[in-house]
Amino acid sequence: MVPRSAADCSTEDVIMGKDGKNAARVTATLTRQQHVTLEQMAKKNGVSVAWLVRKSVEMLIEQAQGGPLLPLEFRS
Repeated sequence: MVPRSAADCSTEDVIMGKDGKNAARVTATLTRQQHVTLEQMAKKNGVSVAWLVRKSVEMLIEQAQGGPLLPLEFRS
């Protein structure tokens, strides 16, 4: 399920904070098709591309650390 409000966000989302004091900016280069696909996914699910990227990184780190892999469900 994709969060619809701040109450639906994970602890990681809340820890970063809006002021960005606990955040690091990262720049990544995507193919045009990857970017278009992310924009479509974001629009369909009511989230930002940045949120999708942060969530993907969170899931990758959890997987690498052997943590829980909770499904991220998207609308078809």
